[in-house]
Amino acid sequence: MPRITLPGDQWADLIDPSDLRSGDIKAYRRSMPVGGVMTYGTLDGMRDVLLRRLITNWSVELPIPRDNPGDDEQPGSLDLLPIPAYRALIDALDPYMDVFNPDPDPKPSPESAGTSADKTSSSATS
Repeated sequence: MPRITLPGDQWADLIDPSDLRSGDIKAYRRSMPVGGVMTYGTLDGMRDVLLRRLITNWSVELPIPRDNPGDDEQPGSLDLLPIPAYRALIDALDPYMDVFNPDPDPKPSPESAGTSADKTSSSATS
């Protein structure tokens, strides 16, 4: 379980990236925008969904985020963090994003490269 150092001698424990479950990626994907329009607000929402699932304990004097997610009426624990602490948590997300968004295979398939597996040309068959 990785322990993330936060400013002010505080810390947050996150689940290990290898312990992610299918529900974690599903929740993250449900938070993605439909139609591909990405705003800072959308990105913040996606990160918060993930952080609420990842943080298992912390030294911050607030409930852990999954226990206090907040809503339109009340800010959640992540909303009440000082910006440097929130940024430290965001910076710790890279290994999790690598699990959710693995590098694509660098070799294109014949279909995506615009070629076909059938190498015969129309002039060779005429």
